[in-house]
Amino acid sequence: MKKISGFSPEQQLTSLDARLLLSLQRLSDMLKAMQWEQARILGITPLQLQILLFTGHHTAEVNKVAYIATELQLSRPTVSDAAAALVNKGFLRIEEDLKDRRSYSFLLTDKGKEMLTQAEQYIAELDTILQKRPLMEKASLYQTVYTMIAGLYDKDKGGMQRMCYSCAHYEGNKKRQHACRLFKKKLLSAELQIDCGHHSSLTIPDIL
Repeated sequence: MKKISGFSPEQQLTSLDARLLLSLQRLSDMLKAMQWEQARILGITPLQLQILLFTGHHTAEVNKVAYIATELQLSRPTVSDAAAALVNKGFLRIEEDLKDRRSYSFLLTDKGKEMLTQAEQYIAELDTILQKRPLMEKASLYQTVYTMIAGLYDKDKGGMQRMCYSCAHYEGNKKRQHACRLFKKKLLSAELQIDCGHHSSLTIPDIL
């Protein structure tokens, strides 16, 4: 059997898998282009936009260079330079860790909060499209995408996924049965989290 290729027009004619692979690639490319265009409009780099989006929606506990670098799968110096530029622009401020003077976090300034609102606008059109889709269709799509992300995730290759499947609080068979020990409740597949603030890995010392 010929290997499936999402880039082959011939296979796309007969293979749903090939069409799905190409569709995911196209969607990724479109979102990246939209993000880059939004960053250009705002006068910042795409990386700075990503850091704004992350720090604007996470706590000081994880808004540290080491953690953000793991999140974005980039080197610490690269993230440190981009974050420092945002500090110089007045969008971020540095907050020292009272428990460890060598550690510090990045938090949004009032100016940064205004910028964050604008930075998020690049997904507005996609959000509008999703809102118009039926709930069951979105739940099925989310379950499929979630399973794909979980299947691709490899902690040894870097990156950070604060998702249920990699959390110590998760209980289930990763198929039809899911539960969270922390919140003591059963979860539907569409309720599985992909960026949970209560993820067990937040307590790992070497990434804080």
